[in-house]
Amino acid sequence: MKTGIRCSFTALILFISAISFAQSQSADLAINHNRLIREKTGDGVYKLIGTYKVIGTSYLFGEKNKGNLFSTEAKAYNIFLSYNAYNQEVEFYSTSNPDKPLIKKSGEVDSFFIQPNVELGIINPLKFVYGIHLGSNEKMYYQEVYGGSRFSIYKRYKADLDYVSSNYIQSELRQFDLSCEYYFVDGEKKTIKKIKPNSASVVKEFKDIKDMSGVVTNDAFTVSPDDAFRKAFTYLNNQ
Repeated sequence: MKTGIRCSFTALILFISAISFAQSQSADLAINHNRLIREKTGDGVYKLIGTYKVIGTSYLFGEKNKGNLFSTEAKAYNIFLSYNAYNQEVEFYSTSNPDKPLIKKSGEVDSFFIQPNVELGIINPLKFVYGIHLGSNEKMYYQEVYGGSRFSIYKRYKADLDYVSSNYIQSELRQFDLSCEYYFVDGEKKTIKKIKPNSASVVKEFKDIKDMSGVVTNDAFTVSPDDAFRKAFTYLNNQ
């Protein structure tokens, strides 16, 4: 009898753990990767920011990704770069500085690319554009999800300092939480606007241009907001 109870209890714990793990997953590849890095490092490895000990990483897909960088002063191809989503700085390494990165502050880089990396799940190059070139006043970089003839969709990442839910005893302990928001650019009107990743928002936003009700579904946005937006904006740009 005791053995049966013990087995049932163990099964329950495993079931709860599986649910917890599933709930912590995101449809976004970068967010999942940054969570994984945070889980691997744990509380023992942290970075000092002001008075806080911060676990995890603020770098999108971690540090030293192969990529290309473009600014008004220079162009750099096939270098290692790191995009800090906390302070919006781009760090890069080259043959002249292989050990210590050069840091470009927010706005000093016009655009940059992170090259494909199968190990990280990056199948296609990731293009990032500084906000001012898209009509935004925000001093941040935007990832191009889909570039259309008129309407384009972008994703903006941000890393924030948040409390560590599993450790309230150490008041100075924080963790990096990565999040993203979506924006669309109207190339004809030269405007940029935030849009929520769900079918109702897309249908309402473009109802005067096209009926999108038969194109987008909430299920598609749940599985992959990027793919759902690509499908919607491909249809939207198809005149």
